[in-house]
Amino acid sequence: MLGMRERTLLLDNLRPPDGYRLRRAVGTSFTLDLMALLTAPLAFAFFDAHDDEGAPVADPVVLLEALRQHAEKITLFCQAGAVGVPPPDQKLLAFLEGSVIEVQSPREEGIFHPKVWVLNFESQAGADIYRVLCLSRNLTFARAWDTCLRLEGVLTEGQGDFARNEPFTELLLALPELSNRPIRADLREDLGRMAEEVRKVDFESPRPFTDFRVHNFGLGDGRGWPFPEGGRSLVVSPFVTGSAVRDLVRHHGLEILISRPEAFEDVVHGVGPKALPVMCYVLSPGANLDSRDAEEEGDECQVRLSNFEGEVELAGLHAKLFLFENDQQAKLFIGSANATGAAFHQNVEVLVELVGRTEACGIDSLLGSEADLETFRSLLQEHQPSDSPPPVDEKQWALERLERRAERLTRLLGAVRLTAKVRDVDAEQRWDMTLSGELPRIPLDAEVRVWPATLSAEAARRIDGQYEPVGLAGSTDAIAIFRGLSCEALTAFFAFEVFLREGSHEVRKRFVVTSELVGTPKDRKAHLLRSLLKDSRRVLQLLFLILLGEDADVLAFVQLPGDGTSSVGTFGGWNQATLLEALLWSLSRDPRRIDDAARLVSDLRKSEKGKDLLPEGLNEIWEPVWAAREALKS
Repeated sequence: MLGMRERTLLLDNLRPPDGYRLRRAVGTSFTLDLMALLTAPLAFAFFDAHDDEGAPVADPVVLLEALRQHAEKITLFCQAGAVGVPPPDQKLLAFLEGSVIEVQSPREEGIFHPKVWVLNFESQAGADIYRVLCLSRNLTFARAWDTCLRLEGVLTEGQGDFARNEPFTELLLALPELSNRPIRADLREDLGRMAEEVRKVDFESPRPFTDFRVHNFGLGDGRGWPFPEGGRSLVVSPFVTGSAVRDLVRHHGLEILISRPEAFEDVVHGVGPKALPVMCYVLSPGANLDSRDAEEEGDECQVRLSNFEGEVELAGLHAKLFLFENDQQAKLFIGSANATGAAFHQNVEVLVELVGRTEACGIDSLLGSEADLETFRSLLQEHQPSDSPPPVDEKQWALERLERRAERLTRLLGAVRLTAKVRDVDAEQRWDMTLSGELPRIPLDAEVRVWPATLSAEAARRIDGQYEPVGLAGSTDAIAIFRGLSCEALTAFFAFEVFLREGSHEVRKRFVVTSELVGTPKDRKAHLLRSLLKDSRRVLQLLFLILLGEDADVLAFVQLPGDGTSSVGTFGGWNQATLLEALLWSLSRDPRRIDDAARLVSDLRKSEKGKDLLPEGLNEIWEPVWAAREALKS
């Protein structure tokens, strides 16, 4: 049932069906890497945007066009205080400023932990399609074994609602209420529309399963475990608690637990070895990072954040699933929840329950044969937990206590409603940016620093236990001022660093908080566009990507000599001499691409520098094509 060759990339699962384009994407994640979110629009813009090893194309022009087309259609809800700090000088992140919304669990000690995407695709030829992804994976570059469940169906009219879809509706409607700041009216309207429409989608159960149900936790009324009692069961969970495992063994027939060595030791330490099931497994050493991953382990874009129940982004096992057998029926619960009490009683989580016959969907089918080297079982090795809890390590206990203090402060700071006000200060296009917000009380022994995420940490301003507002005129809650910034440095994303020291122990945590950015220059996006394109060759490349869309051979577009010595290039068989052909081809096949190209031309024409970037001779061929497009509209 889980063949090791049956692997999938998240971007593959985000791509629209043939003949469809993205209307709106709503995703949820616990931790978030902004650089990973930056690549998500590639899935909606192009059908061949990976290299031979499956890595997304990182060409700035390709990313720019994907973002220009789709960033405003993507919204990602994530846990406040769990957004990783990106590398500095990432100009493209400006296009994501409206896409990230931090949220919190309605329960004080809980976290927002679901990993769900609800995707709405539209077509001129037929009804909308909805796709729901329920994952164990956060939106980061962490390399781990995860699961991805994909449900897809056509929006039906006149057939009533499908009751089993109601939890998807509940989640979509709850997201605005969990937000740390008011959300835009258009987004709230879209969420309401999608919540209503998803009820009317006849999702097909993935084979070999015959039915499914959806379970939300942490929203509305409290809900306990949805698991059947009796029978036998298997659980895969990288994080476990002793009480949860004990209950699974006593009441739900837990026979096989697959986790990490540290998690088993936690159970022994918490409730004793008798709470564990008969069979315990961990990943074998060869099932972790392959050689290519190991070489890239130090990649600066990789995010590793600890959550508030001890979770980290793992390079190994990160999947979560619960499989129960009872006679001829098997039930597989898959999604975000670990085998912990917090997952089912404090956090916001989503699990999808898949129902099928034991023969095809049971434990033996999941694990596969021991003789087959391409099964889930082939990745595992038996683990023998210790018979007694290890002695208490006072130093480790003190460090963990300090970690928990830092995590609590991170959560509080991540939930602050911030405003970044921009003021033009001179004729050299320099700006001052004032960050304001009502901060929580900062402990006297804590050091907190903040800086715009577009800059390096050298630009940080310190906020310590003696914090008082900086006292600007007309502002009683100003936190810090950043002076003389370039247009490229203006951002809604602010990096925070929390540092705590206790004796010989030190803890340092970095995260990003999104602010409301006000007072930016009206031509900011156009300025960023010009600074990213740099020369007419890149403008020509972008024009062809717009006009050809999913028909463009993206790799042919980016695998070019990059010496910048010529403004003329060949892009997958297209060049400056064939630009008119591409314009006419798009006009006849999909006139909306001409509209997209018009926005680019208009943005560049707003300044003399932008006009200089336009390919030579474009005006002569553009005007008649645009006139033809206007005639089609009328």
